[in-house]
Amino acid sequence: MKKKILSLLLALVMALSLVPTSVLAAPDDLGQARVIVENTTFTEPVDGNAPAWTGTLVDTWVKLTKESTMMSCVAEALKAKGYTQTGAESNYISEINGLAAFDGGNQSGWMGTMNDWFANEGFGAFTVANGKLEAGDEIRVMYTCSLGDDLGGSWNNNDTTVKALTFSAGELSPAFYKDTHSYTLKLAADVSSVVVTPTASNKNFQVRTSVDGTEYKRTAKIPVADGTVITVKCGDPSWPSMNKGAEAHEYKITVSQEAPAAVKVTLRSQMAGGYLHAPQEVEVAANTAEKYGFTDALEGVTALDALVKAHELVFGEAFTKETAGEYLAVGSSGWISKLFGEKTNACGFFVNQGYPNDGTPASYGGGYNGTMVTNTPLLSGDVVDFYVYADDSTWSDYYTWVDAPAEMYVGQKVTATVTGFYASSAYLHKTPAELKAAAKPLEGAKLGWMDPETGAVTVIDGAVTDKNGQATFTVDDSFTGYLTAVSNDEEEVYALMNPTAKVKEIPMVTLDLKGLHSAQLASLKLYSYASGVKGDVDLLAGKNTVADGDYGGLKYAGVKLPVGNYWAQGYNEAGQYNGGIVVTVAEDTTSIAFSRTYGIYASNSGWVENTDYTIDYQVVGADGMNRKAETGTSTNWGTTRTSGIFVQGDTVKATLTPIGDKAADYVAATVSKTGTQTESAIELYASIPAATRVTVNAPKGSTISAGIFRTYWTYEFVEAASVTENADGVSATFTLPVLPADSYLNYNNHFVRVQHPDGVTYWTFDKWNTQQTIDVTREDLHIGDSEYTKTTVNGFDKNLYDLGNVYLTVNQKGYKNLEVGQSFDLQVFRNWQAIENYMNTKIALPDVHYRVIDVNGNDSDILTISTDANNSSIASVTANKNGTAIVLVTYDAMTHAQGMGGTELSAIWPEFTGVFVVTVGADGTAIETNAVMDRLGAKTTPLDAEHDILYYFDDQGASYSFKPEEGCTVTVARSTVTDKMSFNGFTADGVTVAADGTVTVTGLTTGRHILCVEKDGVKTYQVVTARGVSYDFLDADGKVLPKTTEFKAGDKVKIQFNGLVNPAEKLSGVYNRTPIINLVGEDNTKFVSGQAGWAGTYDFNGNPARQAITVTIPDNWTELSYSLTGAITAGRGFGQATGAHRAARYGTGLGKYTETTIGDIMSQLPALSLKLEGWHVNDVIEKIDAIGEVTLVSEEAITAARAAYEALTEAQQAQVTNYDKLTAAEARLADLKAAKAVDDMIDAIGEVILESEETIAAARAAYEALTEAQQAEVKSYDKLTAAEARLADLKAAKPVDDMIDAIGQVTLESEDAIAAARAAYEALTEAQQAEVKSYDKLTAAEAAYARLLAEQSKRLQEIYKTTGDFIQGLGTPTVNSTGGEWMVIGLARSGRTVPAGYYDNVVEYVKAMADANERLHRAKVTDNARVILALTAIGKDVTNVGGHNLLKGLDNMAYVQKQGINGPIFTLIALDSHNYPTMGDVTREKLIQVILDAQLPGGGWNLSGENADTDMTAMAIQALAPYYKTNETVKAAVDKALEALSALQRNDGGFGSWGTVNSESCAQVIVALTALGIDPATDSRFVKNGNTVLGALAGFYVDGGGFKHTADGERNGMATEQSYYALAAYYRFVNGQTSLYDMSDVTIQTGGNTPANPDDPGKTDPSDPGKTDPTNPGTDTPATGDTGVLVWVIALPVALLAAAFVLKRKEREA
Repeated sequence: MKKKILSLLLALVMALSLVPTSVLAAPDDLGQARVIVENTTFTEPVDGNAPAWTGTLVDTWVKLTKESTMMSCVAEALKAKGYTQTGAESNYISEINGLAAFDGGNQSGWMGTMNDWFANEGFGAFTVANGKLEAGDEIRVMYTCSLGDDLGGSWNNNDTTVKALTFSAGELSPAFYKDTHSYTLKLAADVSSVVVTPTASNKNFQVRTSVDGTEYKRTAKIPVADGTVITVKCGDPSWPSMNKGAEAHEYKITVSQEAPAAVKVTLRSQMAGGYLHAPQEVEVAANTAEKYGFTDALEGVTALDALVKAHELVFGEAFTKETAGEYLAVGSSGWISKLFGEKTNACGFFVNQGYPNDGTPASYGGGYNGTMVTNTPLLSGDVVDFYVYADDSTWSDYYTWVDAPAEMYVGQKVTATVTGFYASSAYLHKTPAELKAAAKPLEGAKLGWMDPETGAVTVIDGAVTDKNGQATFTVDDSFTGYLTAVSNDEEEVYALMNPTAKVKEIPMVTLDLKGLHSAQLASLKLYSYASGVKGDVDLLAGKNTVADGDYGGLKYAGVKLPVGNYWAQGYNEAGQYNGGIVVTVAEDTTSIAFSRTYGIYASNSGWVENTDYTIDYQVVGADGMNRKAETGTSTNWGTTRTSGIFVQGDTVKATLTPIGDKAADYVAATVSKTGTQTESAIELYASIPAATRVTVNAPKGSTISAGIFRTYWTYEFVEAASVTENADGVSATFTLPVLPADSYLNYNNHFVRVQHPDGVTYWTFDKWNTQQTIDVTREDLHIGDSEYTKTTVNGFDKNLYDLGNVYLTVNQKGYKNLEVGQSFDLQVFRNWQAIENYMNTKIALPDVHYRVIDVNGNDSDILTISTDANNSSIASVTANKNGTAIVLVTYDAMTHAQGMGGTELSAIWPEFTGVFVVTVGADGTAIETNAVMDRLGAKTTPLDAEHDILYYFDDQGASYSFKPEEGCTVTVARSTVTDKMSFNGFTADGVTVAADGTVTVTGLTTGRHILCVEKDGVKTYQVVTARGVSYDFLDADGKVLPKTTEFKAGDKVKIQFNGLVNPAEKLSGVYNRTPIINLVGEDNTKFVSGQAGWAGTYDFNGNPARQAITVTIPDNWTELSYSLTGAITAGRGFGQATGAHRAARYGTGLGKYTETTIGDIMSQLPALSLKLEGWHVNDVIEKIDAIGEVTLVSEEAITAARAAYEALTEAQQAQVTNYDKLTAAEARLADLKAAKAVDDMIDAIGEVILESEETIAAARAAYEALTEAQQAEVKSYDKLTAAEARLADLKAAKPVDDMIDAIGQVTLESEDAIAAARAAYEALTEAQQAEVKSYDKLTAAEAAYARLLAEQSKRLQEIYKTTGDFIQGLGTPTVNSTGGEWMVIGLARSGRTVPAGYYDNVVEYVKAMADANERLHRAKVTDNARVILALTAIGKDVTNVGGHNLLKGLDNMAYVQKQGINGPIFTLIALDSHNYPTMGDVTREKLIQVILDAQLPGGGWNLSGENADTDMTAMAIQALAPYYKTNETVKAAVDKALEALSALQRNDGGFGSWGTVNSESCAQVIVALTALGIDPATDSRFVKNGNTVLGALAGFYVDGGGFKHTADGERNGMATEQSYYALAAYYRFVNGQTSLYDMSDVTIQTGGNTPANPDDPGKTDPSDPGKTDPTNPGTDTPATGDTGVLVWVIALPVALLAAAFVLKRKEREA
């Protein structure tokens, strides 16, 4: 049940396809659809079940008909390739070529897409008739193992994105990603179209591609230009879909195209009603206007360039840069005021018959904004009209279009229609198509023929359009092919010319209509016949017949007709209509001879037409085309019978079919006559035969056929009356005619053919004139017989007669040209022919296969080959698209129950695979190849692709020479023959050209090969057949003699050839020749093999006796050899000339024999030579002498001489007089080869790279291993030493490259790496520096690092300034940890003014809070320290603050330590701020020791716990910083603390305290680092992932000034103050000033009574605020608002760094 449900589901899925959207092909050519059948999912066995096949089975184009459906296309594609399927007829395919549903699991089966979409209707629902199947559609049938999920279609999601998007050309930017919807496609200038291939993420949704609303197929080329916007949309809810409820995704791709440097456009320039030059295609360059001093506004070619080019055409050499202004004036806006030498504003231009515009609506007046000649771009293929209005006052000229017949002939009356639109109003329409659609019939215009060579127009007399725009005229001799409307000044109708596309002139032919006779066909009527429609005018009306020879012959003489088809009706003297046919008049037709079938009937006694039988009358022309024919009647000798007419030489056939009560017991009879039989009036009659019934039983899966085989030799297949199938097999019953007895050359047999996919095809013949039952078994079909399969190739050991060759009805070249859509019929003949005996009355046909490949051997869809439904030896070859294809023809093994020599007949021998070439759209037949075959002086005839076999003896293959016409190049595609034949492209290897143009092609081994002869870009082809053969010398007993045998004059020598084949192999009624071997000695003595009688016609190939010949060496022969040339000639026999098989057709029989001239030379044999005594010794001596001076190319000659010498007997060797020359040559060659091997190793080094080291070392070792003499022969030793030197430089440069590459992405922590790389580079020699490949990376890194510094500085400057402004704007600070001292410290240390009121606040606070010990807080020593730091920063005396000494509050260690580690830290900072003295038991040493003792094992500090705290660690470092360089203990502690602090830093550069990332922690780290002189922006220990603590601090900044405590908080006072003084500390460090807490740069006011200068706390001279105390560097501290100073301070080191980098590069470049 589960499988049944799944089958229904798969059937539903299989039934899916796409609603097409592109324009339908023209009605008379419905185009083609692409069909792909593939299995890419089931590739490994499932449950032990392996797939029947994998990969792509079919990828081909199927021609559409009005009846085509998606399913019929799939079925047709499979059938054309010889593959099977099950279920197409029921619209659900369950199996294809052995791969069935469920083979790959319980969710497996066949599914399909239409244009990459799993459609929501059945395959049968998509038809040409309903518009849902169109040309260009892609049908893909695929095997799934998971209900389509593995093919990209899912019901589990509504994903409407596009997962992939590819283009046939260009570069997409950015790279495609499904969630990015806007792209640019960059195209080269020469690209005019692209194929867009989108793939949906879920193929249950359609994807459509469009431009401006026009949709395009996946296979379509989309026209594009710069600015074209391509829209790809997926899953529009309004489109049919498998899934519902999704929203569409749309992607926009804008084309950006390079401006072309030149284009080819057609220019047409008209003035005063005529053309100024011949309209013509010219190349226009982008600088054409500029060459003459004009300027356009665009890159690329503009209309202005074209206009200037038009002036070149009109005025020639008179138009120069100096004179251009006399002919053409164009303003900067593009306005033309002078054109073609005339001052005028009444002018304009059109492009492609439309108004040039930019596509944007005009802001007033309607229409679209036009472009001028200066800014209108042109592309190749454009047509540009420049014109001056004939009506220069009102500009009423019409731009015109002429609609006229596409073909005309002189004397024809035709009607043309002219439409027009005011050119001056063309701006109303955006596109040329819209403009033409808006045009109206133009009354009063004249018509004329334009001369394409001059542009002159000849007005047609009387051809003036009426109110409907129509004019009727008779075509006369003024016809040029280009019809145009012209102005009619009398009617004031002004027309701008726009000629039609070239009208084809139909040639007129004068011919005779012959064959008439007063007693037979006495007269004719003739009518035009186009597209299946007969005209209504008798073209022979009023014409009379005249005598034609003696005996009453008649004809219509001198009839003038245009080329085309006609319907001819024939009448006898009595006026009876005898019938009609279609005839064709071609350009070379001089006469058509008619005749008639005066009686067509069944000769059965008493039978009446249309009561007892019907007649189907058919006429086939000599060209094989079926003529449309119609019967009439004729009364002869008092009896009226059905009649018909035909053209003499036609094949005329009548099928007489029994009806009524005769139908059950009789079968149809067909009678035909052809060729010479139809050169006069004929009768067609036959006795309709009685019926017999034959039942054939065969194994299940068999296909059973039956019919009649008749002389000369036709196969009539009969449809089975019934077919039944059960579990055991299949049974078919046929109703066949009872056959008459045989007579001479009139033989008839019934046949039965049984085919099975797992066996060989079986044939049997006989006359079964009584009811028969024939059983064909599995054994007959060899099912399961591994020894005999469809591909079994038998040799002559199996069947003496059975050669596996093939003949094709192509032509002697094996080459044809077709145009797209054209077809030709192909007939295939197996040979040796599968006959039963010498009578040839039972001939079996193999199953034939066709493969189409491209020139590189890959499967191709350029052609489609369709076979006859019954006989695969009959095929139709159709051209699908332009290109070149090679067709390979093979056939299967088969069983012939009555076969001659045996029943098992071979599959084709691979080397005899049929081969022919078809070009589509590039006809090379006119090229004269002059490929001929010399018939040994008898005659020279064209080379025949099949009959002429190039025999050769050695392993090198045959050679062939020919002399094509001058200017040709030749290449060859040599086949490779294994168990099949294959090709792998064309090559010029082995092709040589002599001085006289003779081309020789070598290396043609056994098989078929293809010569390509090319001239002027067009190619023609010649197939050649080559075959390797051998021969032996036999003694009197028939034993093979050694090859070295030397004969004597007068000896008789028997030569046995091996492997020869009959050049014109047995083909009944065509070739019946007995081949014989002819040899000619060099003294012209002739030798002939024995005549074999009729048997030789059949067994020449397989019987060695037929290939033996005896030669007698002349008695007086004195030379050392006796040479023989030879050929295979025709002995006894009969038949037609070679090549005659190409006229044979299965439908009409293979033809009848004619006598053959005995002695015809059918094929050349290679020359051979008999060696006489002394020959071998002489041969060795000559070979040694021929060596000459020894070079490397002498090896072949030396080897050959040595081999020849070793083959001699010992006695013969002693006779070799120059043997020492051979040994010397061998020794010399050995030295040369040894040296050459080293030269090769050195040359193999090639361009020296680091990887060359092993190769160089090997070459050096090899060189050193040579002898001194051999080393002297090494020609490339200097290359070796140079390579070694270069390698040394590369190895030195490589570490520097590695260091540069290791820099990676430049961050602020990259300084050390950059500096190290720079130092390493500078240490190299100049030559080594030149090998550094990544030097540009180094300079780029240096520049990037400089930019990072500058960027960080600029951002920090802004933050520093705005925060300083913000704090200063808060008013007078209080005495407090927030809003008090830290604010003061920040302002003062940044150089800003501290409000004077602050000091007053401090005095009041101290007076109120200080106790007897001068402590401001009973427990917090930091209150004293904080105030001390603030007062010191503003230059106040801390020992006298309202009479209090704040330093005394720091005099007790116990008090200092009450706050834990915090107290000692800030006590020490306060004391060191201005080197204040210690008091009481407090010393700096004690404070330092307390701090050091509090350090955690990990290096940090905290207030409590075991883990280091950022803030406490940083503050401890701040306190210890003054002692870092003088106290080793402190230094060690601080270094350890720095490690801990670095470890605490986050990847974003920030720090936290107590589990919270905050700005204050960052601030304390900055103060600590700058106190030590460490740059927090660049020190690698404090740059993480390119992020610094400065950058992290900036992340807490609040716009307008101030900082947040945490990232998600708000502005915070403490955060703002600490961050600000941290930035002050940083900029003091950058400026080279003292650190934040080192206030030694501040001058302290003593006494406490002198007020600080409120404008500058660093100045102590209130009487002169403009002067700076030179002893107080603090007075130069720049304020945070002094941007100019800060920028200078930061920019200076950056600029210096960049300058250094640039300087180094300049030095390197110099």
